[in-house]
Amino acid sequence: MRVKTWAAVACAGLLVAGATLAQPPKVEPAKTEAPKAPDGAKGDSLLAMIAEARGALGKTRDYTCTFTRQEMRNGALGAEQVAEMKVRTNPGGVYVRFARPDAIAGMEVAYTAARKNMKFQYRPAGVAGAKGFKTIDLDDSKFLAENRHPVTEWTMSAVLDRVAAATAREKTLNNPVEVYTGDFQFAGRNVVRYEILTRRPHAFRYAHRMLVYVDKETKLPLRYEAYDQPKGAAAAGDLFEAYSFSDVKLNVGLGENAFDY
Repeated sequence: MRVKTWAAVACAGLLVAGATLAQPPKVEPAKTEAPKAPDGAKGDSLLAMIAEARGALGKTRDYTCTFTRQEMRNGALGAEQVAEMKVRTNPGGVYVRFARPDAIAGMEVAYTAARKNMKFQYRPAGVAGAKGFKTIDLDDSKFLAENRHPVTEWTMSAVLDRVAAATAREKTLNNPVEVYTGDFQFAGRNVVRYEILTRRPHAFRYAHRMLVYVDKETKLPLRYEAYDQPKGAAAAGDLFEAYSFSDVKLNVGLGENAFDY
């Protein structure tokens, strides 16, 4: 096991100097937003988007970014968390170091598929992390009590898989899937927002509403949000998970040492 020091942050959205951290990126309608229009029950544009995004990721060896997430745990939506992220597509590799909020600042998670052992390296924040990394199972119950998904499911590819699986399940059950699209801007990038509604409640439904913001140039998913069924007369359901990838840099040449701790 090797202990590494985080001497510099690779993501442009995180500024170490002076302990200053950029604000999480915001989503705004583009000035020339296209009218929101239904894509029909078949969701052809959604299938095309997922295929195109997977194709773009298939041509990407690795990427770095500012990773922002927010998750509901134990019935409460947690604070927005901002981190440095490094991802390698093949063999799979994920490294994340959180910078805020203060309660988790310094927490590190690293996984490499090259080890072929379904485990990952974890270094807690604060005093608990003073002893360095420890090796735990990807499905460790204590870790998943505080995180909705294992680290292997925090990536762009995992977001696409989640949306694809959720919509495929609805179609298998002959439930309607509504898809609406519109032009937006996210973190200074021109994106297409896909709004996916699966209105029919059932025990296996993943979300009532999902939003995916896809970069028009790179075809990569830069933000994902999932919402529960609206309660009572509420117009919208509660957010239960959101993931953002901003300041993305592609094919930077990450080696195994970026993931093996």
